Amino acid sequence: MNTFVVISLILTILAAGFWLWMAWDLGGNNRLSGTEKTYWIIAFLLLNVFGAALYYVYVYNKRP
Repeated sequence: MNTFVVISLILTILAAGFWLWMAWDLGGNNRLSGTEKTYWIIAFLLLNVFGAALYYVYVYNKRP
């Protein structure tokens, strides 16, 4: 197998795992209002991994 294919597959699996981890956290985060959750869900669906990364920086990472 080509090295590029293997590296791409590994990065895709890692990105999907990160997206699922942040989506799971978003679903269980009771500190956000309903409107905030709706906006984050839209960001997750439209921006995919980039939306999850934004959620990590602005919400997940700032919790105690």
